Amino acid sequence: MLKRLVIILTIVYMNLAFAEHPNENTPHSVAVNVMEGALLSLKTLQEQNENSLINIESLVLNKLMPNVDIDFATKIILRDRWNDLSPKQQTMFIDYITRSIVQDYVGLLNSYENLDDLDIQIEDGSVINGNKASVKLHIAINKNNYQSFITLKMVKLDRWYIYDAVFPGISILMHYQKSFDSIIKRKGMDGLIAIVSNN
Repeated sequence: MLKRLVIILTIVYMNLAFAEHPNENTPHSVAVNVMEGALLSLKTLQEQNENSLINIESLVLNKLMPNVDIDFATKIILRDRWNDLSPKQQTMFIDYITRSIVQDYVGLLNSYENLDDLDIQIEDGSVINGNKASVKLHIAINKNNYQSFITLKMVKLDRWYIYDAVFPGISILMHYQKSFDSIIKRKGMDGLIAIVSNN
């Protein structure tokens, strides 16, 4: 228990160390800082041989989720159905989406191995449009032995927050939206509410 507490405190410390400077609150700097901070925290866990799923989940909760606007993401997933839900049901969906996305990010980080060398670059095609942005990142690990591309969709409230992560051909939000639509088509909105309430 004490060992896990030390690990969590280390992650929180690194989160503060890599927090963006106030005058660097642009979607580009936030996107790079969030991804770099998460991957360097993961590297620390790997070096300590403490990269268990439960520790990676702690990393996600402390490192990534404070930078994700789950309320905004949930509204996008549910679209016009959001306003038809009671406040209690809205909270239920937010909690469900939060838990689901945490597990998605745990799976993503768990797939990264041997983070000996890390390079994150902003790709051409990143767009800022008012209070929304789409930032394309190229992540190279171990001198290009492993490369991945990710687009972070962001919204500005008091600062920039991530609301979706898009991999080549795969949007996390669209995945949930299509899944919910499929359930609604077969079982109706009441059926979806029942499924979410039981999970």
